[in-house]
Amino acid sequence: MCSECDLSMLYFFQRGMAKEHVNFNARLISSRTPPGNKQTIVLEEGIGVCYCWTTGDGLSATAVCDKEYPERAAFIMLSKLMMQFRDEFGNN
Repeated sequence: MCSECDLSMLYFFQRGMAKEHVNFNARLISSRTPPGNKQTIVLEEGIGVCYCWTTGDGLSATAVCDKEYPERAAFIMLSKLMMQFRDEFGNN
């Protein structure tokens, strides 16, 4: 439904492929996370980590970060994002 990518740290010509890679992994991992669960998945070749949280009602949020980003901070951010999403869009 919604997506936001900050790829400003990459060269211009690398951004397209990186965005496709992030979108693919985020969708794949969120589709395989059972409702009511959180997962932390290390991406192939250790290039990053995908944090995913799927709520009991099926709303899913993912964050693809580098390996140094703290897990707790990622899940706090995902929680806030899901609350903002629900405030704006409700149960639509």
